[in-house]
Order: sequence, then structure tokens, then C-alpha cells
Amino acid sequence: MKLGKKVAAVSMAAVMAVSMSIPSFAYGETTEDSTLISDTQKVTEYQTWKTNVWDAGARTNSANIVMTPGATAKDLNFAWYSEAKGAKAPAVKISKNPDMSKASVFTGEALDINRKNTSGKVYKAANHVSIENFFEENTTYYYSYNSDTATENWSAPREYTTHSTSSFQTILVGDPQTGASGSSGQGTVDDLNIAVDTYNWNKTLEQAMKTAENASFILSAGDQVDYASSDEADTNGVREAEYAGFLYPDALREFPLATTIGNHESKGTDYQYHYNNPNSEDNLGATKSGSDYYFSYGDVLFISLNSNNRNVSEHRALMQKAMDSHKDAKWKVVMFHHDIYGSGQPHSNTDGANLRVLFAPLMDEYDIDICLTGHDHSYARTFQLIDGKAIDYGNENTVSDPEGTLYIAAGSASGSKFYDLAATKQYYIAERSNTQLPTFSTIDFTSNSLTIKTYDYNGNKYADDFTITKNVDKDTLLELVEQAENIDASLYTAGTVAAVNTAVESVKALLNSQEDAGAAKLEESYDASLNSDNNKDPLNYYGYAQDLTGSGGENYKRDGTQALKAGFSALLDKTMDNSQAKVTASSVDTAYTALTTAISNLTKVSDVENLNQVIADAQKKLDNAVEGTEVGQYKEGAKADLEKAILAASTVAGNEVATSSQIAEALANMETALKSFDAAKITETVTPNPDDNNSQNPDGNNSQNPDGSNSQTPDGNNQDESSNNASNPNTGDHTSTAAAAGLAVLCVLSGGAVVYLKKRGNKAE
Repeated sequence: MKLGKKVAAVSMAAVMAVSMSIPSFAYGETTEDSTLISDTQKVTEYQTWKTNVWDAGARTNSANIVMTPGATAKDLNFAWYSEAKGAKAPAVKISKNPDMSKASVFTGEALDINRKNTSGKVYKAANHVSIENFFEENTTYYYSYNSDTATENWSAPREYTTHSTSSFQTILVGDPQTGASGSSGQGTVDDLNIAVDTYNWNKTLEQAMKTAENASFILSAGDQVDYASSDEADTNGVREAEYAGFLYPDALREFPLATTIGNHESKGTDYQYHYNNPNSEDNLGATKSGSDYYFSYGDVLFISLNSNNRNVSEHRALMQKAMDSHKDAKWKVVMFHHDIYGSGQPHSNTDGANLRVLFAPLMDEYDIDICLTGHDHSYARTFQLIDGKAIDYGNENTVSDPEGTLYIAAGSASGSKFYDLAATKQYYIAERSNTQLPTFSTIDFTSNSLTIKTYDYNGNKYADDFTITKNVDKDTLLELVEQAENIDASLYTAGTVAAVNTAVESVKALLNSQEDAGAAKLEESYDASLNSDNNKDPLNYYGYAQDLTGSGGENYKRDGTQALKAGFSALLDKTMDNSQAKVTASSVDTAYTALTTAISNLTKVSDVENLNQVIADAQKKLDNAVEGTEVGQYKEGAKADLEKAILAASTVAGNEVATSSQIAEALANMETALKSFDAAKITETVTPNPDDNNSQNPDGNNSQNPDGSNSQTPDGNNQDESSNNASNPNTGDHTSTAAAAGLAVLCVLSGGAVVYLKKRGNKAE
């Protein structure tokens, strides 16, 4: 048993083991009012816990330590309150031994605060400690903390176990929002139902710990607490009382907690004090509560955006910085609070839809795999979405190498509040549920897969499992479009550039992409000085349309609603149309292939110019060439072969839509033809071999004169000059005459033998 769980067991020693009598439901859609809060209060186990644990001290403790992820898996951050600021720096010590022997001590800083809760307890310091490059995979550590290292007042040790970074789990929760059930309304000092929310929130995390035994950390999609007013308005310390409930679960001492800022937290400063988030030093996307941040765990990049801030340029800057920090990330996860693709009411048609105009393009721009949101208090999973289009991959429970982003709207992790679903299921929703039980999800990451599973707080399945696999590393469709639109057309032939443009327009037609003037209008309307919470702000902190008017005085607010009217935003118009058809995976693949092909076929003007120069040089060489047998001349037929190659290459060079590969092939063919032509040039006189210097008779018989010259008779017989004088023989030399006659006969016979042997040889061949 983990040490942390032992502590939990001790704190609950007085709790009677009585089973919950709250009913379980099959997941799905419901329109019934929730009875969870009243049902919980009737359970003996709850009553005992409230008396012996909550009222006995837990409700007054807003100082619980929180671990948050560090910049990488080797890092870890800590934050906790103390009633006084220490004389020396706060510190955390880490050991691999339960007795804390051989511990390493890490100091941090204490931030001056002045926060109180409803019990009257006042906290003067928020202690932050960051530990870098220390933690190893699959290792159990123990930690203890001290608000003042001038003393030895170290806390009891707690256990923290790391896991593999190549394959790991996370737990996802949405909107614990402790205090939202509100017995007497938001911000009431004696809010009974903070206790109920805390109890159910703790039960959810305890079940999550059992379900996800190897979880590395917890993701919370905002609205950790309920009280939404400013620090100045919180005169009774209600928000810190709610933090006492939210920070109560013992699981938060065993697992790092990565949060995002909800609309109920945006106006107070306490959020930035209770958590010590990494990579937030640039204060991008900030409101009073805090800012954007990011961290990595293995090959997964996590980005948390403050969606209460609508300064898209700042969010983009943070996302770009995150991307640059982990360029080889296999998975990219973004978390923010507002459910821009949820299915609950009223958010999906008001603030969620309005903020969709700003945040959805960022998901497309940075090729985000999964976007985690809350706010909706109902569960929803979308299809893969790209530029507002839902891609139908056929099998709704798994997709391989998909385009677009998967959006998840988490339900309520405490059951403090539930919303009805939209009357009509939006075209982009693959699955949704608002069965009124607290829920959590697990997300399993491997090098090539991401699987999300969702459960209720009893451990029963609440939604279907869903898996994304990645088997290839390729540019996305939108990345290809961006590449195509950034091409310097002056470098390429007009025909191949036109082919690329045609392919781009086909993609845009498929996705119904349009320039969105409304997005620019919303960005321009943002005023940080208003802290996203002023009626003068066209979209207030909650994301509702207030009084956004154009330069011509037109009002972009839909009559009688808190949503933007039709025509304001191309993306909003498209995604608010429930008849919007999904696009098929095959159509996306076709568009992808066409654009990929068009880009790869781009032909450089310089390559065409090079080919034309080669053609011109070859033509000049051809024009100056003479076929013959003399040195410097070319063998017969060489010019015809080169002329043919020049004609073929000229045809390619003159083709305005000739592809880069065709140009390259034509150039290679010209080089081959020129080599052959050069090889056909006669470079030297061939000296005859004496043995081969024969003249041949018409019948194939050869005779050779003693000096090597040949003479041929009309009948094909060869004779020397003495033979030619046979008509005038020396009558005094009969022997010579006979010899000559015999020699002539012998020559004839010898010639016939040669012909016979030659023919025989040819036949053998």
C-alpha cells in the first residue's frame, strides 16, 4: 500500500463502511433534474465523513500542497499555502527512502498573499518550489516540505511514483466546481453543499486511482472552484473555502495536477498561487488568475490555454514556443476550459460557439491531435474536425492516421452541476451523454496510439472507448495547403503552379473554407485592460456576445440571444448549421493525394531553362556535324539519332504543364543522346591489318599480289602482273609455263577450299 493511501486510511478511520445507495445509470441522454446532491446527503457514509472529517478540520484547510507537472517528466513543481511567510525560503526534500534518509533538498520562493477562508483562517504566503532534471522513470520517491527552512518543521513524508514516459496514462476530469451545488446561492458563507461536492469529488478521484493504476498525472479542464467574483468582492473568503474542498482528495498528494483556468476562476488571483505551472514566465494569455503554460511528458506535448483571454496572438505565441520546445512530439494535446465543440445548453450555441471562432483555427494551425475542454457539465466527443468539417472514418471507435482534431468535452467530476444537452445533436458530435453522475476519463498514450475511456464515479463505463493510431509521419492536409499558398510562383512554371492552385481550391471547396472577417473582428475587440469582464467588452469573460458593432453601426449580436448572428463568422455559420454534411475519409484522401502530387510536380523555371540550353547546345553541335569516314566526322546515322532526341526534349520543354519529373527525364535522355553522339565521332585513321588487307571477288575468292595489292579479273579470279602477261608467254621456258599453269590451277582449287571453309564456318556460327 502506498504511503499516501495509508494517510488517507487514517484520516477516514472514523468513517463507517456503509455502501453508497446512490443509483447507477447507463450512460446516455437525460432531461431529468439531478437528485445527486440530495441523495448524497442521505447516505450514512457521507454523514459520518462530514461529521468526523470535514467538520472536524478539513473544511478549514486551504493550505494543502499540490504537485504540478514540471517542464518535462524529469521535473516536478510544488505549491502550498502557509499562514506565515518563513524567515528563510520554503523547501521540498526528496528521498528514495521512506525514512527520508539521503534526501535532496530543493528551495523555492514564498509569494506574499493575503487570502482567507470562511473559517477566518488567513494565509500570508504561497510557497512555490520547482525541481528540475531530477526524477527517473519507474521510481518511487518520498517527499516532505517545509514553509520555513529556518526551522525543522518538515511535513510527514508522502509517496510519489513515476512511470514510463514511452507508454503512460493520464486522468481527465472536468468542472469539479466545488460549491456549485450551492445550498444558499453562490458565495454563501455557510454553503452546506461545498461538503457534498467535496465528498463526491473525492470519490471520483479515488475511483480514478483504482481504474488508472499507472496514471502519471491528472488533467483538470477548469472551474476547479465555483465562486466567480473578484478578490475584492470575495470579502468572506468563499473561494478559499471552496479550495479547501477541491484540494482535499488525497490523490492530489500522489499525482501531479495540471489544470486550466475556468471562467469561475478568471477574475481571482488565487489560481496562480495554488498552482506552480511550468513555462508560464512569459505571462501569455493571462487574466488576473494566471496564464497559458505547457509541459512535455515523453513524446507528448501538453498545452494549457486560458480561454478567458481572447488575445489570439498571445495564444499563438505560447503554442509556437511550445512547439519549438518539442519539435519531435508524437502527440500534441491542448486543454482549455470552454467547450467550443460541446453539445450542452446553453454553451454550445452561445459562448462555446462564439469562442470557436477564435480557438478552433489554432487547433488546425498547429495540428493538435486532441483538444480537452470542460464548461459543459456534460460529456461529448466529436468526430475528427478540420476547418469545422467532421470527417467520417466509418468506424466511430477507432481511426488511423486521421486528419483534424478530436474534441472532448468532459462532464462534471463532482456532480455539483449538470446541463441539458442541445435539443438537436450537432453534426460534429459522435457521442454525448449527460447521465447525472460524476465522471472521469483515462487517456492512454503509446508511441503510436491514444485511447480515451470514460467512467462514472462508480467505475462503470460512461461512454464508448475511442482510439486514434498513427502509423505514418506525414504532413497534414492543412499543412499542405499552407505550403502550397506559400510557394513563390515566380520560381515555377505557370502550368504547374496553376495545377497546385487548382488542387488547393479543391481542398477549400471540400472543407468549405472561407476568409473569416468575424474572427479578426473578435480579436480586435479584445481589451486586456477590461480583464475580460466588463459589459463594455463585446465578449465578456464568459464568452457571450454583448454589443459588438461594425464600423457601419451594424449589430452582430443575434436578436434575443447571447450569440453572434448569421453572417458574422464563416466558421460559425458553417458549424451552427446542423445540416452541414460530414465529409468522407475517402474524399479527404483524394484531395490530399491530388495536392501532394501537384506540389511534387512543380517544375522550376530554372530547370526548364537548363533543358532549353542543353537542347540549344545539342542543336548547334548537330548543325556543325558531318557524317562520313574521315577523322572528325560522325558515323552514319548518328545525326538522325541526336535529332530525334532533340525533338523529344523540345516537346517536353515547350509543354507548359510538364512536371518536374518529366523535365528531369528529358534532361537525362538528352545527356544520354549526347554521349552516344560524341561516341559516334571518328577520332583517328584505322591502319589496316596485313592479314586482313584482302580484296574479295564476287564469288568470295580473294587473291593477293606479293606486294600486298589485289587485282581482280572479270570472272572473279585475282592475278599478279606476270599472270596478266600470259598471252605473251616466254616460249623458250616451257617448265616455267607449266609451273605457272599448275600454279593457276592450284590457286583456283585453293580459292574454292577457302570459300567452302568460310561458308562452313558461317553455318556453324
